[in-house]
Amino acid sequence: MAYQVGHERQHRRIFRWLWSLPFQMVAVLVMVGVVLYTLLFSGYPPIHDATHEFRHALMLIPCH
Repeated sequence: MAYQVGHERQHRRIFRWLWSLPFQMVAVLVMVGVVLYTLLFSGYPPIHDATHEFRHALMLIPCH
């Protein structure tokens, strides 16, 4: 019984940490970073072709 109470308390602590504002902000920044990196630096033809003109407009990211 003591193990179950301690285990439940640990789950509550982890759940509270996962829903904290700093964790959520970091998670969103990581996801936005992954999406931007994929869109701007991908060599995968469908993504590259869709963002080709945008890459040239930025004049920061060479694609050829």
